[in-house]
Parts: sequence; C-alpha cells; structure tokens
Amino acid sequence: MLQIYLKAFIALFVVIDPIGNIPLFLTATQSLEGPQRRRAFTISVFVALGTLLIFAMMGQFILNQVFQIKIADVRIAGGILLFIISIQHLLGSHAAASSGNIGQQSAVEIGCVPLACPLLAGPGAMVTSLTIWHSSKEGPLAALVAIVLVLGLFWGLMRFVDTINRAIGKLIITAISKVMLILVAAIGVNMTIQGILYYFPSG
Repeated sequence: MLQIYLKAFIALFVVIDPIGNIPLFLTATQSLEGPQRRRAFTISVFVALGTLLIFAMMGQFILNQVFQIKIADVRIAGGILLFIISIQHLLGSHAAASSGNIGQQSAVEIGCVPLACPLLAGPGAMVTSLTIWHSSKEGPLAALVAIVLVLGLFWGLMRFVDTINRAIGKLIITAISKVMLILVAAIGVNMTIQGILYYFPSG
C-alpha cells in the first residue's frame, strides 16, 4: 500500500516540478514586495489545491457525462501532452511568465494566474491527479495525500525561496529541472501506453 502512495507522490511531484518552477515564480513575482510575494505564493497553493482536488473528484463525471470521454482517452491525450511539453521545455522553449504582463497585477491576481494555473495546476497535473484518483481503490486517498504533500512541500520551499535561490544557484536549479522534465516525459509515455492497453489489452 505504501508503494501506491509513494508512486502517486513521485508522479505528481515530477509533473508539478516545484524545484524547477522556482525561477519562474521568482520572475512572476519580481514586482512584489516580500510580504506580498509570500501572499501570492500562499494564494497559488490554495487555488491549485482546490483546482486539482475538484478535477480529480469531478473530472471523470464531467468527461463521461458531458464529453463522453473515457479515462483511457484522458491517459492517452494527457500522456502525449506531458511528453510534448517536456520535450519543448528540454529544447529551451519554456514558457516563462512575462514580467511585462504582470507588473501592475496584485498578489491575488498573480497568485491565481500564472502561479496557480497553469504553473502548479496545469493540464499535466490535472490529468495526473485524475489518473491517480481512478487508478485503484486506494486511488482517491493516494491522490489527496499526494496533492497535499506536493503543494505543502512547494509552499515550504517558497517560504525560503530567496535563501534557496542564493544557496543552490540558478545553474543547479536549472539542471534539476531538466532531470525532472526527463521523468515527466517517461511518465507521459507510460500514461499513453496504459491508455492504449485499455483498447488493445496485451493478455
């Protein structure tokens, strides 16, 4: 059972990539003072938490009843999406937040967009949360624990983001981010294969 929770945590952690997102969050909040920056980080965590939980719980109902889409379809599409996003980022086309567009925004606005969505609760994180939720009978609790732990870890990191940035340095953070992106690509491939196996079972 512990393996299920650990696997869920790792999957969501590498998709959200809290360490690799540190440079983006610093860029997005560079116009804010210290207290306002911390407020934006806190707001982003709560908004992302609500978004991921709602999608994990209600996503299948919405997909089935509104769009007539199966979880297997989401796994295939989400896996392809994760793979494409990771390749784009690995090749250097990372869509960083533009300070010119957020310079006049408040901590609440920045905390919601772009910090909470799409940086934390992006398509990859939503699909991963939904997939974990429906993966097994322990899935709902595993998804809940993974979402809370990953976002809680991120919140803790961002409380000391300036110290971490100075201690680790941008180069090391970037290197860690690249490694995470390789893992995201692998998760994307695995999700796509699992979705395909629903329609073409190997046994």
